[in-house]
Amino acid sequence: MLKNKLKSKIQEYLLAHNTPIKKFQQNNKLEVDFLAQGEYNINFTIKMGNKKYVFRVNTSSQLELENQIQYEYNALKALEISGVTPKVYYVDDSKNYLDYGVLIMEFLEGRPLEYQKDLNKAAKIFGRIHSLTTNSVKNNPFILEENIFSDRIVEGKRLLKNYLQSPIVDKELRAFFNKFIEWAEKNSYKEKYFIDNKWHVINNTEVNSHNFIIGEERSYLIDWEKPVISDPCQDLTQFLAITTTLWKTETILSKEEKEIFFKTYIANLQEGDKDIRERVHLYTPYLYLRALSWCAYAWLEYQNPDKDIKNMDTFRKIKSYLDINFMENLLREYK
Repeated sequence: MLKNKLKSKIQEYLLAHNTPIKKFQQNNKLEVDFLAQGEYNINFTIKMGNKKYVFRVNTSSQLELENQIQYEYNALKALEISGVTPKVYYVDDSKNYLDYGVLIMEFLEGRPLEYQKDLNKAAKIFGRIHSLTTNSVKNNPFILEENIFSDRIVEGKRLLKNYLQSPIVDKELRAFFNKFIEWAEKNSYKEKYFIDNKWHVINNTEVNSHNFIIGEERSYLIDWEKPVISDPCQDLTQFLAITTTLWKTETILSKEEKEIFFKTYIANLQEGDKDIRERVHLYTPYLYLRALSWCAYAWLEYQNPDKDIKNMDTFRKIKSYLDINFMENLLREYK
């Protein structure tokens, strides 16, 4: 497996390059251990003496960027002022030794977010990040997304292109996605609300429970591989949506829980609320278009025996989301 091949090469890489580890090399044993992997990254812990870091290996780009790992590094550097994101120390996008872009960042102690316990902590983190102005972010390295309905349609079509043409895809599923795209295009005029009432903040865009680190004294939002400047409804809709809460847990948030979350979030915004509940309501079906289209894309990718990363728990969840009844129920209120 790729993670095993990488682990055997990382120690050589660390000692051969001018990384933070070089400072502690003398008389200290270097330990490299697998930490976790997603669809596009593999993470290891590296430990030398009393110093511990995360060594992140990027295998692909969801944003289709040539400089994916540099984009993530620049974003983390800019976000350090928030105090709720990991510090980053090193980046190498040359791909000369490991064939992949890598970065080294702070290792954070804690656990994944638990919705029943930590909604207020998450709301405070979002409030802190969404209170950063684009002027306060050094060098502002982020991609800008203004037309969030149109962008989701373009993204959905890109993700679904091969899926809709594949002979191994069920006809009923192809028909569902074709009708969904048609509905999204028909209703895309409603994005004028976001243009007329612009509210731009930094969005993480991948806010599932395992991308939070809940610590005893402070909590963090991690995994900043594809942040954008856009309306805050992007992050909040995704965080609250069924497609997110069910991704790593068995949680479906109640209306009461969502209302508590909104109140805490608003209380932690420096410049106050601008109808975040209405924004989330309008954006929700387009968030589902993103989530379900990605599942379709990923399902087809998993049929390729040469795919670098295969997580079977992820694959099982993807298949459950592509159940026609599950998808129809998500959109019943909107269609």
